[in-house]
Amino acid sequence: MGKVGWSDLHEDLIDLLANNLSSNINLLRFRSICKPWRSTIATKKRLHNHFERNLPTFKKKKTVVSPRTFFRVTLPSPCPNKGWLIKNRQVSESSKNNLLSPLSGKPITPSDKTLDLLKLGVSEIRQSYNVQYLTEITKRVSGRVVIVGYKCFENSPRVVFLDNMFFLVDLKNEIWCCKSGEEIRRWTRINNEEAKGFLDIILHKGKVYALDLTGAIWWISLSELSIYQYGPSTPLDYYDIDNCKEKRFVEYCGDLCVIHRFCKKFRVNRVLSERTVGFKVYKMDKNLVEWVEVSSLGDKALIVAMDSCFLVLASEYYGCLENAIYFNDGEDVSVFKLDDGSIINKQIDSSSSSSHESCFQMFSAPFL
Repeated sequence: MGKVGWSDLHEDLIDLLANNLSSNINLLRFRSICKPWRSTIATKKRLHNHFERNLPTFKKKKTVVSPRTFFRVTLPSPCPNKGWLIKNRQVSESSKNNLLSPLSGKPITPSDKTLDLLKLGVSEIRQSYNVQYLTEITKRVSGRVVIVGYKCFENSPRVVFLDNMFFLVDLKNEIWCCKSGEEIRRWTRINNEEAKGFLDIILHKGKVYALDLTGAIWWISLSELSIYQYGPSTPLDYYDIDNCKEKRFVEYCGDLCVIHRFCKKFRVNRVLSERTVGFKVYKMDKNLVEWVEVSSLGDKALIVAMDSCFLVLASEYYGCLENAIYFNDGEDVSVFKLDDGSIINKQIDSSSSSSHESCFQMFSAPFL
């Protein structure tokens, strides 16, 4: 049997290959291989969950879900094994890709450069979602009030998408769910009287889990849309209770872990500001059924973004430190080193040694 060229592959095989692509960028690169592939694969049907779309009205406010995707980008030379971390958002199939800060999610001012994706190594790391609540902008025209636009009132960066269902934690620490395709478009609150409120939500091994204010894990039943406590609260020393300002989920080595972020207030030039002073990561010991502190992340680094927490292999990124946690502290990009508890701040240390600056190279791709 003779060899078959790429452009001569059967449509069913092309379709099978395309089904394994999970991002809009990968699908666009897939369609650019040749004309038969481009005509066979339609983007709109396959990637409708990768573009912004309306959700049911939430508390009399228009809601829009905005998917974002994290990518690792490499160049063929001089170090093809090293890359940068970027984040993008594409509003619609016809719109351009908008680059965002990987940690804060704020838009990055685009340059005049045109990127040829075929010359870059682009691999998707994960996808996250952000639900925006929009309020109407009205204007009186000929004696009538007309809606001329919308502005973002607030947003929920703690969102999970599973089987056409969206779960979110709103700013009042409540969990809500909606089915985006159902005829009766409404939000349903998922609640348990024993829980005082929730901070985070995650999809882990096909199940949806929530993290409450005490650091305890809860499991959401998809069939009942009910929530049940799954594990005990994460430990907190009495002197750390007031300083623990954030609790987040993260997956580490296949296990579900909880991150504690500690902050303190400092007075600088007579201005009181709150700064991050440390982190702790806890993992459930399944034999003892208790939380144990993770003392080392090994050769990995933890990325604490506004809408997602995940680990990367440090050696795959320029300047990335092993056993470290990257995060935003106000307007600053910072890194916390688990081995000695020190924090390097990019803005504060911008005039310091190059070794300090180099640990943030992973967020500054030279071709952007």
